This record gives sequence, C-alpha cells and structure tokens, in this order.
Amino acid sequence: MLKKVFFRLLHLAGYYFRYSSVLHHPSKKEMAPGSVVKFDTAETAFLERSAASFNYSIDYSLGYRQKAPYLVRLSNVYFLGHTGALVMEGKLVVESVFDTSRLAKSPAFKTPALLTPKYKSGLYTSVLHLPWAEKNNYHWFFDCLPRLYFLLLQVSEPLHIIMRRDLPDYQLQTLQFILRDHPNAQVVFIGKHEKWELAEFILPSFVANSQSGFLPAPIAAWLRDKVWQGYHVQPGSRKRRLYISRAAAKTRRLLNELELLALLARYGFDVVRAEELSYQQQVQLFFEAEVVIGPHGAGMTNVLFAAQCQVLEFHPANLIKTHYFLLCKGLDFPYSAIIGSAGDVQENYTVDVREVELWLEKRFGE
Repeated sequence: MLKKVFFRLLHLAGYYFRYSSVLHHPSKKEMAPGSVVKFDTAETAFLERSAASFNYSIDYSLGYRQKAPYLVRLSNVYFLGHTGALVMEGKLVVESVFDTSRLAKSPAFKTPALLTPKYKSGLYTSVLHLPWAEKNNYHWFFDCLPRLYFLLLQVSEPLHIIMRRDLPDYQLQTLQFILRDHPNAQVVFIGKHEKWELAEFILPSFVANSQSGFLPAPIAAWLRDKVWQGYHVQPGSRKRRLYISRAAAKTRRLLNELELLALLARYGFDVVRAEELSYQQQVQLFFEAEVVIGPHGAGMTNVLFAAQCQVLEFHPANLIKTHYFLLCKGLDFPYSAIIGSAGDVQENYTVDVREVELWLEKRFGE
C-alpha cells in the first residue's frame, strides 16, 4: 500500500523512473517489411572509422537494418506536454521517446515537473520529440514528420495530432503542408505544463535510426514533395554550389574557414548562413544545388530538399557522424567525407584545404 502511494506521489510530480515497451503489444501492426542496406568497400571503411570514433557504440559497418515501421493503438494512456512522452500503467513507453538511450536523457525520465492533468476523449496521436526537436531541424524532419506517413494513410476517422503551442514557424508550416490532404486530421495544442489522459492513442514508430538520416524511398519522396509543394519551389536559372558555414555556431566550427572560403570562391560557391534565411528560402536554395559542402551540423539537413546533388562533409577526427552519409545513401546522392584534425572541447577543428582543392579539381577542374 505504501509503495502504491509512493509511486502515485512521484507521478503527481511528473516523475517516472520505470519504463515499458509496446513492441509486443497485441495491437501492434507493421506497415511495411524491414530491410537491410548494403555498402561497398569505401562506404564500409568510412563507417568503420565512424564506429571507432564512437568506441563502437554505433557500428553500421556491420550492416544497416531499416526497421519495420508500425502503429500501436493504445487505451487509457497519459501524454506529457513537456516531452511528448507517453505513460502507460504508470511507466514511460520507451518507443514514445525513441529508444532506451534517449529515454535515459529524457526530462520525462529524469526530471520532476508539475503537470496539470486533463481528460480528453476521441482519438489522438503525436510526433513530438522533445527536447531534441524543439529547435533542431534535423530531428524535426527525420524523427518527427516521417512518423505521420503510414498513420495518415491508415487512419480515416477523426484524428487529433497533439503538438506544442510554441512550435517554430517552419515546423508548423511543414506540418500543415503534410496535413493539407487529410481533413480528418486536426492539430491540437498542449501546454508544456499539462498532461492529458487519453482514452485512445495511436503511437507511430520512429522511422530513422540513431545517427541516421536514411529514410525509405516512399517516405523520403513523400516528405520532399510535400515541402517542395508547400513552399512553391521552382527550378532556378542555374545550378548552385553551396557552402554551409557554422561560423556563428557555438560548436563544430571550422577554425580555418577563411582559408577555405578563398578556395571555394574560385569555384563559384555561395556561402549559406541558415540563420539569415527563412525556411522557404533555404528549401528553394538547396533545391537548386548541384553540390553542397559543409561541416557536420543541422544545416546539412537541407540536403533532403535538393533535387539532385553531390555532398562533401567535414568531420573532426574524433567524432565522425553518419547522419548525412546515410541520408545521401537513401537519396542516391554521391557523398564524400574529409576527416579533419581532432576536435577541441567544443568540437571545433581544421581541415586540410589542399584535400578539399583536390576533391574540387577532380569534379569541376580549375
């Protein structure tokens, strides 16, 4: 009895330290089969080097398995407004926050928060993924929006999609683009200090894996088309060469960027500073790109909206990430990487400009 009272007090404080899984829930329905992505020798070598930089905690060189996407229909659950996490029978649902690695870092799992309960009738769902997708476009386009693909195909009854009121403009815009052809789906807003008790909830699985921008071809095509159409993207008068600068960022900056920019200017590259552009402008710019160069960071997410391009990505030697290599693999875009010096405490580093020059000469001449 005392144990039940103790857990109830913790739950009233928004604190959940136990978790559960819905992988074997009787209502789970797979939407498509899983698959295995194969790599050539050079790609495997890059993935091995990446795995070594992470002490092999993630090793896609051993094989990349695209999970089978699924939907799970649940009853009598709580939805937490400050994280997007789902609670079932007093336990956090792992699959609502991605996986156990993100569960351990989720505010819903480690930080008490006073949340006002409210009861809601009807059918609900959500693709919120906080704090990761709060302001980060990578997590929005790869962790959040792809989860709607099968859900919207399968559900024709009235559906409430729970989102936060403080969505960035580009998130609300692109969500609206996706819902235009689905009048049965309505966005409803939850406060960050609320938790809703829901009689019915459909949990859509995450599509992309950890450190991966790989999306199955039908989902990638659907997402690209929705955003292109929503922003009225038009073919440009010329193909663009883009360099994504992180000069204004706090981390992962190129310390010798000025030297690099002098080289890129000779090859007609435009410098992209995402913070100076609207999201419509960013999508239009990348749609026109024939080549994109830049250090690893969220700015590379917009490669998703290129019609067709080559990608050259920079990494510090001690932290080689696979997100955009796998994005390009899924889109069938040529991808290259240049590994720079070891990053400092803020992951800032240098690259060999001569190595970049050789890459450019091979593709474009002088």
